[in-house]
Amino acid sequence: METVMGEKCEAKRFKLMKVGETMGIIAFEGASAVGKSSTCRELEKNYGAYIIPEVNVLFERPKNEHRTWYFEKQVERWKIAVQKSEQYELVILDGDIYQPLSYNWCFHFDIFNQPLSLIENFYKEKLIHREIGFPDQYFYLYTNDEELRKRKESDETKRRRNFEKHLHISKSFQRYYENLNAVTDGYCKMIDAKSVKSNELEIVKSLNSSNVCEERRFDVSRLDAITKWLKEHRA
Repeated sequence: METVMGEKCEAKRFKLMKVGETMGIIAFEGASAVGKSSTCRELEKNYGAYIIPEVNVLFERPKNEHRTWYFEKQVERWKIAVQKSEQYELVILDGDIYQPLSYNWCFHFDIFNQPLSLIENFYKEKLIHREIGFPDQYFYLYTNDEELRKRKESDETKRRRNFEKHLHISKSFQRYYENLNAVTDGYCKMIDAKSVKSNELEIVKSLNSSNVCEERRFDVSRLDAITKWLKEHRA
């Protein structure tokens, strides 16, 4: 379990829409079609949140991308988040910047020629040099498979070509994010995604009672605890 980092950590109470404070960087995750992006847009509309889309939306993939291209783009997303947190009360990463850990684990690190050691070493170096950090809070949205299929069919804005593949790993994917609470108590709020409005209300309620500790963003021991768990547990 992670401990608070003493005098270095000056926690700031989350008070949405109070002018002049840097509030926080949060991350949304969940199965395809669960409503992450829709919830982002609702928080953008009602609370002025700044949204940072996932890599595949934000950047154009090169034809011959190298092994760490996707990782490097996650670093860029983090840098955008930090910059925007100086201007916006709330910054939301629509998709986890550490997704290479969670997603690749679901496939036993047998995909993309990206073993766990490669991913771990990349992120550790970036953390040590403060080129990337951990979000202040995670929110994981979930629902049942039948509901996910219904939402996919009713959403004409996205093609979701790998929907069934992602549905197949959804339970393992959720396990990863549930485990974040064993690394840091309360770090990932699990939300039963009944509707965009109920998601929004739960998230705002949670943020209003949380603290932002900027120093904790760069705690390498958090990464160590996550990768240790990945090595000891199979998806």
